[in-house]
Amino acid sequence: MAKQPLTEGETVELKKSLAELKQGLISIAAILNKHQAETLWFGVRNDGAIAGIDVNEKTLRDLSQSIASHIEPKISPKISKVSIAGKRCIKIEFRGNDTPYFAYGRAFMRVADEDRQLSVKQLKGLITVQNRESLRWDNQPGKFSLADLWPRPKSSTS
Repeated sequence: MAKQPLTEGETVELKKSLAELKQGLISIAAILNKHQAETLWFGVRNDGAIAGIDVNEKTLRDLSQSIASHIEPKISPKISKVSIAGKRCIKIEFRGNDTPYFAYGRAFMRVADEDRQLSVKQLKGLITVQNRESLRWDNQPGKFSLADLWPRPKSSTS
């Protein structure tokens, strides 16, 4: 049972029905790019009112396949049926640290309760942050051998 009322924000997205699936998947990518984890609900209106949704095993399987088909890199969300106020909803809990995430081939960032497409500059910044350790100059291979760095002392032969 979920805490009530549900509210939409930086880490929670609410969708009334599966007709909003595409926008929901975009929200998953946007939230992952900013927070690396959280929750998407289907069957809950933006104002937090419980609308309910018809849920069966095929619905959950189709939803899982849509996530696998349209979000890159791949994630393995926890998708579950939840009953709230006697109505069925779908709760998707997701996490991932492999930013940037893309939905439908585009990268998005969560800002308040909106999903904004990233500019090229923002996308470069996100990639740089993700790879900062591997991009450090002291992690790069050098062009010197150990002998260049620590030459052997010359032997004195007289």
